[in-house]
Amino acid sequence: MSFNLKKILKKLLILIFFYSNYTLSDTNNFLNLYSARQSVLMETLINAFQKKTDIKVNIIAAKASQLINRIEAEGKYTKADVLLTTDVGRLIYAKNKKLFKAVDSTYLKKVIPNKFKDKDNQWFGLSLRSRIFIYNKNKVKKEELFGYIDLADKRWKKRVMVRSSNNVYNQSLVSAMLLNYGEKRVNSFLKNFVNNFSRKPSGGDRDQIRAVVSGEGDIALVNSYYYFKMKFNDKENFLKDINLHFPRDNSMKTHVNISGAGIIKFSKNYGNAVKFLEYMVSNEAQKIYADINYEYPISNNLNISTELKKYKIPEQDGLRLEKIGIVNKKATILMDRAGWK
Repeated sequence: MSFNLKKILKKLLILIFFYSNYTLSDTNNFLNLYSARQSVLMETLINAFQKKTDIKVNIIAAKASQLINRIEAEGKYTKADVLLTTDVGRLIYAKNKKLFKAVDSTYLKKVIPNKFKDKDNQWFGLSLRSRIFIYNKNKVKKEELFGYIDLADKRWKKRVMVRSSNNVYNQSLVSAMLLNYGEKRVNSFLKNFVNNFSRKPSGGDRDQIRAVVSGEGDIALVNSYYYFKMKFNDKENFLKDINLHFPRDNSMKTHVNISGAGIIKFSKNYGNAVKFLEYMVSNEAQKIYADINYEYPISNNLNISTELKKYKIPEQDGLRLEKIGIVNKKATILMDRAGWK
């Protein structure tokens, strides 16, 4: 079978799989949202948006990679208006595949800080999360916690836990480290960091937190909202011995990433799609992000969340996130060479 025929068959299979789950709206005032976010969060946001605008939202939920592959396969025939996902790495990937179009919105430009949106206005950050340390306070003193690169120190031998290097959260963090520390320091860091793993990387961020609780390791790298969701719903005081630290040093402050979205270049409902993005960064929507998923507001307005106000990020990395895409490939190569599986 020729290579081109294989590509065509792959695209057909993708289309058949997704269209079998697709239903059209029975109204002319709608938009089609391809979402890689959790249904509990999106259901609340969509219901609020529909109530406010009377625009019907049809949602297709799947993993980000599946949605991006689908849009690419559908081409100009796609029904997608908006792609919504987590991590800047995925948004950059979608942009590089030329899936987005530039959006002209004074409101989005005003509300979203430049470092959290694409310079060509093709994708926009909608909420924030930080990559933090969580640790067992009976085994780790707060005074011995510094920046990310310090986790390569020999005192952390067999004490550190983290998920796989295949995870985009870790790839984006190492990309940010490359831009802040330089390749030489990061290459050295990765080799020593891997030697400090207390176990083979496995599971998600919640699994790293549970493993610290159970004593499999003393410290772990996780996204902030995973810790907050477990902590604020901890009825049995499961996390009583666990604390968090915002990593920072003279070269790099706390890595902050985004969930975000872009409008598909073949969107048939551009006006409604713009209204949707604008709503998502409104105070009403930002409060939903904070209350349900404990994600920081994109504008850093912590007054909308009593809980998150207690955990203000002391110093954010000033890096413009779109720069991460420039070094992502190098970051993954270095992670692989170091043996971070």
